[in-house]
Amino acid sequence: MEVTLQKSQTLNKVHRESLYPLFEQVFGIPSHMLQDYYDRGFWDPRYGPYTIFKENRAIANVSVIPMSWIIDGEPVTAAGIQSVMTLPSERGKGYMKKLMNLVLEDLTNHYSFIFLQTEIPALYEKYGFKKVEEHIFVTEAFQNRSIRNSSLKKLDFLKKRDAEIIQSCFTRQHSNSYVFSPLNYEHSLYLNLYNPFFSEKMFYSESLDLLLVYEIRDQVLKLYDVVAKNSVNLCEICSVVPEVFKKVEMHFTPDQMTQMKDLQTLKKDGTLMVKGKLPIAGHPIAFPITASF
Repeated sequence: MEVTLQKSQTLNKVHRESLYPLFEQVFGIPSHMLQDYYDRGFWDPRYGPYTIFKENRAIANVSVIPMSWIIDGEPVTAAGIQSVMTLPSERGKGYMKKLMNLVLEDLTNHYSFIFLQTEIPALYEKYGFKKVEEHIFVTEAFQNRSIRNSSLKKLDFLKKRDAEIIQSCFTRQHSNSYVFSPLNYEHSLYLNLYNPFFSEKMFYSESLDLLLVYEIRDQVLKLYDVVAKNSVNLCEICSVVPEVFKKVEMHFTPDQMTQMKDLQTLKKDGTLMVKGKLPIAGHPIAFPITASF
């Protein structure tokens, strides 16, 4: 059978739909969900797949997206590697090595940082990637011992008006961190929202004009993400959460929301890896799971 490689810097319909069965078999993502994701305009138009086909069937893939970050106070355009997948019956034939080498050859001279996410770092260390040490930031400074009225509105991203609210917050996004923070990751957020873990935790505060992804567990406010149009501090965020909590955990780098010196840190089992030397050695950081790509 003929084996060919196709690279699409601008994703076309045929190439996109050829990846659906591969997503379904490798990651268990249903084809109808991917089509819905595209039809609603959520799919990042910059998504660029490198795909190996056997006849007309996609058997292995590595995709690339440009990513906007703030790193050490500077705006940075990096590359993200995602959708790394090989059909189970085609593994062990060198297809992934061929794709990774080609992708890195294309990216290395154009980007100072290349990111990917994995639960198996050893697979990518041979390509020069290193695991990013991530943290959870903890404080007991903001006490909330009584349930209050709240203007928080639970969002349903499948409703047009709620999707517009989400988009408006990203369009004017104020970064939570000048040390280490991704920007404009709404396409990743939309895909994650198909998972109830995320969609059941997303709210909008009209008074603060921001998105809030959180849950309360054992009287701990777990803040997974805040997407705000304006500068906002942790005290203001706590004031709009109606449930009882005694402690706050922030699962992203929060230096623009609170004094970092007042926070405790816990190491977390992050999945982020980077190729390139990050200029933030010694600074505790975190990558928000809502931006997972």
